[in-house]
Order: sequence, then structure tokens, then C-alpha cells
Amino acid sequence: MRKRLTPQAKAKIAIEALKEQMTWAQICSKYKVHQPKINQLKKAAEEHILRGFSDKPDKTIAAVEEKNEELLKMLGEA
Repeated sequence: MRKRLTPQAKAKIAIEALKEQMTWAQICSKYKVHQPKINQLKKAAEEHILRGFSDKPDKTIAAVEEKNEELLKMLGEA
């Protein structure tokens, strides 16, 4: 049976991998996951971190902001 990881557990594993203070074997043993999963979580964390520091606004954020402006205009007209 597959072990399902919570988002908190995934974050902890990714942080451990990013710190590089423990060996892969130690992380595998501590969290009872396989090395490929640790690599996957580390890469995902790096991508999300880089996206967070990006100068370009995310399309979904821009769409939400546009919708909010639309709604505010509608409220102002009423």
C-alpha cells in the first residue's frame, strides 16, 4: 500500500533535502520514503521557491485581481 504524504510532511522532507545537512539515506530512514520521492519533492520546492521570487506576476493572480476590480466597479455603480 502506498504511503500518502501530507503537504506538511512533503515540505519537511523538501526542506531537509534543501538544507543538505543529512545524507539521502538518513532522510529516507527518518521519513520512510524512497530517494526518488525526495528528489521529486526537492525539485518541486526549488521550482515553487523560484516562482515566488519571479518578477512576472502569475496569470492566475492577475485574473483574480482583474475580477476583483470588475466587482468593485459593479458595487460602485449600484
